[in-house]
Amino acid sequence: MLAWRRLILPAPANKVARKYPGLVVSAKVGTAKSEGRRPDKWFTCHHASAERSHALTIRVPSVDPSLLVKNPPDTAYSLDQARLTALFATLPMGVVVHGPDGRVVSANAMALEILGLSLGEISGRSLMHPDWQAVRENGDPFPGEQYPAMICLTTAESIKDVIMGVFIQARRELRWLRVDANPLWVEGQLAGAYVCFEDITERRRIETQLADARERLELALLGANLGTYDAHLPSGRVSVNDRYLALLGYAPGELEMSVAEWMDRIHPDDLSRNQAHHARIVASELRQVDIEYRLRHRDGSWVWLHDRGRIFSFDAQGQPVRIAGTQLDITTRKQAELAMQESEARYRTVVESAPDAILILVDQRVAMANLACVKLFGAASEQELLGREVWSLTSPRSHPLLRQRIKRAVQPGGINPIAEIELLRLDGTPFPVDGVSVSVEYQGRRAIHVMMRDATERKQVEALLRQHHEEMEQVLALQVAHQTVAGIAHELNQPLNVVTTLAEAARRQLQGLHPLPAHLADTLEGIAQGAQRAGRVVHELMGFLRKPDLAFEAIDLATLLQEAVLQSQAGLSFAGEIELRLPNDLPWVAGNAMQIEKIVSNLLRNAVEACQSACRTEGDCRIVIAGFNDGKRIRLQVDDNGPGVAAELSPRLFQPFISNKRGGIGMGLAISQALANSLGGTLEYEVAPSGGARFSLTLPIIKETASGTGGTQT
Repeated sequence: MLAWRRLILPAPANKVARKYPGLVVSAKVGTAKSEGRRPDKWFTCHHASAERSHALTIRVPSVDPSLLVKNPPDTAYSLDQARLTALFATLPMGVVVHGPDGRVVSANAMALEILGLSLGEISGRSLMHPDWQAVRENGDPFPGEQYPAMICLTTAESIKDVIMGVFIQARRELRWLRVDANPLWVEGQLAGAYVCFEDITERRRIETQLADARERLELALLGANLGTYDAHLPSGRVSVNDRYLALLGYAPGELEMSVAEWMDRIHPDDLSRNQAHHARIVASELRQVDIEYRLRHRDGSWVWLHDRGRIFSFDAQGQPVRIAGTQLDITTRKQAELAMQESEARYRTVVESAPDAILILVDQRVAMANLACVKLFGAASEQELLGREVWSLTSPRSHPLLRQRIKRAVQPGGINPIAEIELLRLDGTPFPVDGVSVSVEYQGRRAIHVMMRDATERKQVEALLRQHHEEMEQVLALQVAHQTVAGIAHELNQPLNVVTTLAEAARRQLQGLHPLPAHLADTLEGIAQGAQRAGRVVHELMGFLRKPDLAFEAIDLATLLQEAVLQSQAGLSFAGEIELRLPNDLPWVAGNAMQIEKIVSNLLRNAVEACQSACRTEGDCRIVIAGFNDGKRIRLQVDDNGPGVAAELSPRLFQPFISNKRGGIGMGLAISQALANSLGGTLEYEVAPSGGARFSLTLPIIKETASGTGGTQT
């Protein structure tokens, strides 16, 4: 008897085969027809095991007869068939068998579970059935004619690794499948196709999450300007990302990195430090990498990198195998740090070499002091000042002013102008300083830069100048009083003499009258005596005001003139130009320094007031003092570009009480001329070429040696 064996049994037969190993189909026992479908085949199955033998009838859905092969009964063959049947049923992936027309012939349990269908629902369903709904990886619809099984049946070729999204209607969800389709050959004829697929939905979800995480990591690395590396220490291989290569100026794949290549690119100044660090990593002394160094760029420049990583793999002996980490480009930061260091070094050099005392205050304590500041406070070294509170170095009576200046200085851009403040040396001695302060940043912190100069000498000079000024004012007052009395005496002497003469003449004329009335004679005598007494009072007053003659001395006229100009500029608050033109061989003169200075100061004051009254701005004002030497006398010319002197006043300009200025008493030029005359010189006036006034002072020479302080000064 012939036995019929199916190559792949449908699900009902599978159940029988699992229950009865060695089951074979022995005879067709019936046929059932259904409209539009191939008739179902009924077979009698005989169990071929040695233990027992029984028969049952099963229904095989529409199997093409060509799938059946006549074979003689073979127990070993039946056992192989049973094993294949069991394997088909228990495969961990879905398997669906399609006939040559594309209809489903059979499916294993995993396929039914994945697709959410029963064997009855899937059996006989064609590939073009509307319930099949699939999409591609990009979300586009997947048409039935492009299903892997359909293409396999059309081309008779295997289709591998097709990703499909299949909509499972029973669960109303989309499941992602990886599908392979292979042709099924029987006796050289294409008998159908079997499709194997696995559910990759969860794997795809994980892969998507990993891809998102990888993308976020790449974005983070890119945003942070980070390169990454993975070094395999035993082999020396190093894997790097594209950003790492870009940091060194290379395109992806242009540079093969290794530990040796990395070492070769390290800056010579950083190499020994990196080698020592790497040796400690290899020896497992360090598990973390944290070091800054320079690598050579493709163009030959040096790139500063901050290398941070850790060991994450060890061998069986505990030795490190792999190191992974990141590298951050810190070139800009390093260049800024280097520029800051150079700037601070230059600043320190300037501060240390400055003649003025300089200190830096941070939180009202001394953070830095230069050598001049150390000397100013009487300290042995800078260390004695560092950390001291500024209040301990300041006189208590200056604390209110200091508090105001600190409050102003700590503001961004705050500047305190020069002011005098009293400080204390370390031994407690108070001393004045002129100080200016400004807000700065020192070592990353808000600080106050203070520059000071000892004001002791300045105050002494100011005291001498005040004393000198007072003396000059006293001399001026006496000279004014003397000239005033002299003017009054000049005006009174003649009338008094007339009164005395007339009284005496009247008395003599009346002596011829007899008898002379006694009261008339007494009256005339009283008039004469009163006039004489008035004259004596005037002369006595002039004698009281007249001082003894001042001693003559040799005077360096150039120096005296320079000091007079400076005092005039300071005392008169004159913003115009005063130019001093003196010959280099200007000789010394004989005279009294105070008197000469008084003459020059008076002339300069008149010139300044004249310029200020005529010029639109003080910047337009110009005064020139020129010196000339004729071998016997020095002539000084003081020219201004003011309005000059009225023509009607010039002949009487040096007379007392004659003034070209509104409100003037008219004694300055009179006194100046008198002083010049007393020195053996002269003082004259003429119109300057500019139309202003020119006053010429001449003084006698006593020394032919040049003073060496001549030249031109503005």
